[in-house]
Amino acid sequence: MQPTVSNIRIYPIKSLDPVEQQEVLIGIHSLKNDRIFAIVGEDGRLVNGKRTGRVNQLQSIVDLPNNGIKLTERGKDNWQFFDLYADNPQLNRYLEDFFDRKLHLVFNEEGELLDVPKRSSASVVSTASLQSLQQDLLDYSLEDLRLRFRTNIEISGVEAFWEENLFHKPQTGVRFKMGEVEMIGMTPRARCNVPPRDPQTGETDKTFVKAMMKSRGESLPENSTLDQFGNLYHLAVDIYLPPTEKGKTIKVGDSLEIMETISLVE
Repeated sequence: MQPTVSNIRIYPIKSLDPVEQQEVLIGIHSLKNDRIFAIVGEDGRLVNGKRTGRVNQLQSIVDLPNNGIKLTERGKDNWQFFDLYADNPQLNRYLEDFFDRKLHLVFNEEGELLDVPKRSSASVVSTASLQSLQQDLLDYSLEDLRLRFRTNIEISGVEAFWEENLFHKPQTGVRFKMGEVEMIGMTPRARCNVPPRDPQTGETDKTFVKAMMKSRGESLPENSTLDQFGNLYHLAVDIYLPPTEKGKTIKVGDSLEIMETISLVE
Protein backbone atom coordinates (compact mmCIF):
# COMPACT_ATOMS: atom_id res chain seq x y z
CA MET A 1 0.00 0.00 0.00
CA GLN A 2 1.64 3.21 -1.19
CA PRO A 3 -0.14 6.51 -0.51
CA THR A 4 0.25 8.74 -3.56
CA VAL A 5 -0.88 12.27 -4.36
CA SER A 6 -3.66 11.97 -6.95
CA ASN A 7 -5.29 15.40 -6.93
CA ILE A 8 -4.33 18.91 -5.86
CA ARG A 9 -6.82 21.73 -5.54
CA ILE A 10 -6.37 25.30 -4.40
CA TYR A 11 -9.04 27.93 -3.80
CA PRO A 12 -7.61 31.33 -4.79
CA ILE A 13 -10.74 33.13 -3.55
CA LYS A 14 -11.97 31.70 -0.26
CA SER A 15 -15.37 29.97 -0.65
CA LEU A 16 -15.39 30.13 -4.45
CA ASP A 17 -14.51 27.45 -7.01
CA PRO A 18 -11.28 25.42 -6.91
CA VAL A 19 -8.41 25.38 -9.38
CA GLU A 20 -6.88 21.97 -10.06
CA GLN A 21 -3.09 21.78 -10.21
CA GLN A 22 -0.63 19.12 -11.32
CA GLU A 23 1.90 20.62 -8.95
CA VAL A 24 1.91 23.39 -6.39
CA LEU A 25 4.58 25.42 -4.64
CA ILE A 26 4.63 25.79 -0.89
CA GLY A 27 3.97 29.37 0.14
CA ILE A 28 4.00 30.95 3.59
CA HIS A 29 2.20 28.48 5.88
CA SER A 30 -0.01 27.53 2.93
CA LEU A 31 -0.04 26.19 -0.59
CA LYS A 32 0.86 29.01 -2.95
CA ASN A 33 -2.24 30.91 -4.14
CA ASP A 34 -4.57 29.01 -1.83
CA ARG A 35 -7.11 31.28 -0.09
CA ILE A 36 -5.12 34.41 -0.91
CA PHE A 37 -8.30 36.40 -1.52
CA ALA A 38 -11.46 36.61 0.55
CA ILE A 39 -14.71 38.55 0.29
CA VAL A 40 -15.31 40.73 3.36
CA GLY A 41 -18.46 42.59 4.31
CA GLU A 42 -18.75 46.12 5.63
CA ASP A 43 -18.95 44.65 9.13
CA GLY A 44 -15.52 43.03 8.70
CA ARG A 45 -16.94 39.50 8.58
CA LEU A 46 -16.16 37.08 5.78
CA VAL A 47 -18.81 36.53 3.14
CA ASN A 48 -18.40 32.76 2.91
CA GLY A 49 -20.28 29.47 2.84
CA LYS A 50 -20.71 29.48 6.62
CA ARG A 51 -22.59 32.77 6.38
CA THR A 52 -24.59 32.46 3.15
CA GLY A 53 -25.38 29.85 0.51
CA ARG A 54 -25.26 32.65 -2.07
CA VAL A 55 -21.52 32.02 -2.51
CA ASN A 56 -22.32 28.62 -3.99
CA GLN A 57 -24.33 30.33 -6.72
CA LEU A 58 -21.34 32.37 -7.91
CA GLN A 59 -19.30 30.46 -10.52
CA SER A 60 -15.68 31.47 -10.96
CA ILE A 61 -12.80 30.60 -13.26
CA VAL A 62 -9.46 31.96 -12.07
CA ASP A 63 -6.61 32.51 -14.55
CA LEU A 64 -3.65 32.55 -12.17
CA PRO A 65 -0.87 33.11 -14.75
CA ASN A 66 -2.62 36.25 -16.01
CA ASN A 67 -4.12 37.43 -12.70
CA GLY A 68 -7.63 37.33 -14.08
CA ILE A 69 -11.03 35.96 -13.11
CA LYS A 70 -14.29 35.23 -14.91
CA LEU A 71 -17.54 35.32 -12.95
CA THR A 72 -21.17 34.45 -13.62
CA GLU A 73 -24.21 33.33 -11.72
CA ARG A 74 -24.14 29.54 -11.78
CA GLY A 75 -26.26 28.12 -14.58
CA LYS A 76 -26.05 31.30 -16.65
CA ASP A 77 -23.65 32.21 -19.44
CA ASN A 78 -23.16 35.94 -18.92
CA TRP A 79 -19.50 35.72 -17.95
CA GLN A 80 -17.68 38.90 -17.00
CA PHE A 81 -13.88 39.16 -16.89
CA PHE A 82 -11.92 41.14 -14.30
CA ASP A 83 -8.30 41.71 -13.40
CA LEU A 84 -7.84 39.91 -10.11
CA TYR A 85 -6.56 42.27 -7.44
CA ALA A 86 -8.06 43.42 -4.17
CA ASP A 87 -8.58 47.10 -5.03
CA ASN A 88 -10.20 46.56 -8.43
CA PRO A 89 -13.33 48.76 -8.19
CA GLN A 90 -15.10 46.99 -11.07
CA LEU A 91 -14.63 43.59 -9.44
CA ASN A 92 -15.73 44.86 -6.04
CA ARG A 93 -18.81 46.48 -7.60
CA TYR A 94 -19.75 43.20 -9.32
CA LEU A 95 -19.46 41.33 -6.02
CA GLU A 96 -21.53 43.96 -4.21
CA ASP A 97 -24.27 43.68 -6.82
CA PHE A 98 -24.20 39.87 -6.70
CA PHE A 99 -24.43 39.65 -2.91
CA ASP A 100 -26.54 42.79 -2.53
CA ARG A 101 -24.42 44.21 0.26
CA LYS A 102 -21.42 46.45 0.79
CA LEU A 103 -18.23 44.41 0.62
CA HIS A 104 -14.77 44.25 -0.89
CA LEU A 105 -12.06 41.75 -1.76
CA VAL A 106 -9.03 41.44 0.52
CA PHE A 107 -5.64 39.89 -0.23
CA ASN A 108 -3.15 38.07 1.98
CA GLU A 109 -0.59 35.48 0.86
CA GLU A 110 0.75 34.56 4.30
CA GLY A 111 -1.93 32.02 5.17
CA GLU A 112 -3.99 34.45 7.26
CA LEU A 113 -7.19 33.83 5.27
CA LEU A 114 -7.22 30.08 5.98
CA ASP A 115 -9.83 28.76 8.43
CA VAL A 116 -7.12 28.03 11.01
CA PRO A 117 -4.15 30.24 10.06
CA LYS A 118 -0.66 28.72 10.36
CA ARG A 119 -1.67 25.73 12.49
CA SER A 120 -3.60 24.32 9.53
CA SER A 121 -1.78 25.16 6.31
CA ALA A 122 -3.65 22.67 4.08
CA SER A 123 -5.84 19.58 4.26
CA VAL A 124 -5.42 15.98 3.11
CA VAL A 125 -8.07 13.33 2.37
CA SER A 126 -8.01 10.00 0.57
CA THR A 127 -10.09 9.13 -2.46
CA ALA A 128 -11.17 5.97 -0.65
CA SER A 129 -12.60 8.02 2.24
CA LEU A 130 -14.73 10.07 -0.15
CA GLN A 131 -15.83 6.87 -1.87
CA SER A 132 -16.79 5.34 1.48
CA LEU A 133 -19.01 8.31 2.26
CA GLN A 134 -20.44 8.30 -1.26
CA GLN A 135 -21.54 4.69 -0.88
CA ASP A 136 -23.64 5.67 2.13
CA LEU A 137 -24.75 9.11 0.90
CA LEU A 138 -26.15 7.89 -2.40
CA ASP A 139 -27.67 11.24 -3.34
CA TYR A 140 -24.20 12.67 -3.93
CA SER A 141 -21.56 12.02 -6.56
CA LEU A 142 -17.87 11.80 -5.73
CA GLU A 143 -17.27 15.20 -7.29
CA ASP A 144 -20.14 16.67 -5.31
CA LEU A 145 -18.47 15.50 -2.10
CA ARG A 146 -15.15 16.95 -3.20
CA LEU A 147 -16.83 20.32 -3.68
CA ARG A 148 -18.56 20.08 -0.31
CA PHE A 149 -15.45 19.28 1.73
CA ARG A 150 -13.03 21.53 -0.21
CA THR A 151 -9.79 19.73 0.68
CA ASN A 152 -6.45 20.58 -0.91
CA ILE A 153 -4.67 17.26 -1.43
CA GLU A 154 -6.25 13.93 -2.28
CA ILE A 155 -4.28 10.69 -1.99
CA SER A 156 -4.88 7.32 -3.59
CA GLY A 157 -3.44 3.82 -3.13
CA VAL A 158 -4.79 3.49 0.41
CA GLU A 159 -7.90 2.20 2.17
CA ALA A 160 -10.66 4.46 3.44
CA PHE A 161 -9.60 6.85 6.20
CA TRP A 162 -5.94 5.81 5.99
CA GLU A 163 -5.12 9.53 6.19
CA GLU A 164 -6.07 9.40 9.86
CA ASN A 165 -2.66 7.84 10.42
CA LEU A 166 -1.45 11.44 9.92
CA PHE A 167 -2.74 12.48 13.33
CA HIS A 168 -2.48 10.60 16.61
CA LYS A 169 -4.23 12.14 19.59
CA PRO A 170 -4.70 15.66 20.97
CA GLN A 171 -1.40 17.49 21.48
CA THR A 172 0.48 14.96 19.34
CA GLY A 173 1.42 15.48 15.69
CA VAL A 174 2.79 13.21 12.98
CA ARG A 175 5.79 14.24 10.89
CA PHE A 176 5.67 12.97 7.31
CA LYS A 177 6.99 13.72 3.85
CA MET A 178 4.99 14.24 0.69
CA GLY A 179 7.46 14.16 -2.15
CA GLU A 180 10.21 16.59 -1.09
CA VAL A 181 8.02 18.48 1.38
CA GLU A 182 8.10 17.77 5.10
CA MET A 183 4.94 18.56 7.01
CA ILE A 184 3.14 17.79 10.25
CA GLY A 185 -0.29 16.20 10.57
CA MET A 186 -2.08 18.07 13.33
CA THR A 187 -5.71 17.08 13.86
CA PRO A 188 -8.75 15.75 12.01
CA ARG A 189 -10.64 18.55 10.24
CA ALA A 190 -13.81 19.41 12.15
CA ARG A 191 -16.58 20.20 9.70
CA CYS A 192 -19.01 23.11 9.81
CA ASN A 193 -22.27 24.03 8.07
CA VAL A 194 -20.61 24.19 4.63
CA PRO A 195 -20.67 20.46 3.62
CA PRO A 196 -24.47 20.21 4.04
CA ARG A 197 -24.88 23.03 1.48
CA ASP A 198 -25.41 22.06 -2.14
CA PRO A 199 -22.23 23.29 -3.91
CA GLN A 200 -24.31 24.49 -6.86
CA THR A 201 -27.31 26.12 -5.16
CA GLY A 202 -26.32 26.71 -1.54
CA GLU A 203 -29.44 24.94 -0.28
CA THR A 204 -28.91 23.02 2.97
CA ASP A 205 -29.59 19.30 3.31
CA LYS A 206 -30.73 18.98 6.92
CA THR A 207 -30.12 15.21 6.88
CA PHE A 208 -26.48 15.50 5.81
CA VAL A 209 -24.72 15.77 9.19
CA LYS A 210 -26.61 12.87 10.76
CA ALA A 211 -26.07 10.68 7.69
CA MET A 212 -22.37 11.52 7.53
CA MET A 213 -21.80 10.78 11.21
CA LYS A 214 -23.62 7.46 10.87
CA SER A 215 -21.42 6.56 7.89
CA ARG A 216 -18.28 7.52 9.79
CA GLY A 217 -19.30 5.51 12.82
CA GLU A 218 -19.83 2.39 10.72
CA SER A 219 -16.48 2.69 8.93
CA LEU A 220 -14.02 3.76 11.62
CA PRO A 221 -10.63 2.02 11.33
CA GLU A 222 -9.76 -0.22 14.28
CA ASN A 223 -6.90 2.03 15.35
CA SER A 224 -8.90 5.26 15.05
CA THR A 225 -8.42 7.94 17.72
CA LEU A 226 -11.14 10.15 16.25
CA ASP A 227 -13.32 9.75 19.35
CA GLN A 228 -10.71 11.75 21.29
CA PHE A 229 -11.58 14.84 19.23
CA GLY A 230 -15.17 15.23 20.37
CA ASN A 231 -17.44 13.72 17.70
CA LEU A 232 -17.52 11.95 14.35
CA TYR A 233 -18.30 15.05 12.28
CA HIS A 234 -14.73 15.18 10.94
CA LEU A 235 -13.18 14.46 7.57
CA ALA A 236 -9.63 15.00 6.25
CA VAL A 237 -6.52 15.97 8.20
CA ASP A 238 -5.20 19.45 8.92
CA ILE A 239 -1.50 19.74 8.16
CA TYR A 240 1.09 22.32 9.14
CA LEU A 241 3.71 23.48 6.64
CA PRO A 242 6.85 24.76 8.39
CA PRO A 243 8.58 27.91 7.05
CA THR A 244 11.54 25.72 5.98
CA GLU A 245 9.38 24.19 3.23
CA LYS A 246 8.58 27.43 1.41
CA GLY A 247 9.48 27.19 -2.29
CA LYS A 248 9.38 23.40 -2.42
CA THR A 249 6.88 21.61 -4.64
CA ILE A 250 4.19 18.96 -4.23
CA LYS A 251 3.28 17.10 -7.42
CA VAL A 252 0.60 14.64 -8.48
CA GLY A 253 2.31 11.25 -8.26
CA ASP A 254 4.40 12.12 -5.19
CA SER A 255 4.47 9.42 -2.55
CA LEU A 256 3.86 9.93 1.15
CA GLU A 257 6.10 8.62 3.93
CA ILE A 258 5.31 8.76 7.64
CA MET A 259 8.36 9.63 9.77
CA GLU A 260 7.50 9.96 13.48
CA THR A 261 5.02 11.22 16.07
CA ILE A 262 5.93 14.42 17.90
CA SER A 263 4.56 16.44 20.80
CA LEU A 264 2.65 19.61 19.90
CA VAL A 265 2.83 21.02 23.42
CA GLU A 266 4.85 24.23 23.40
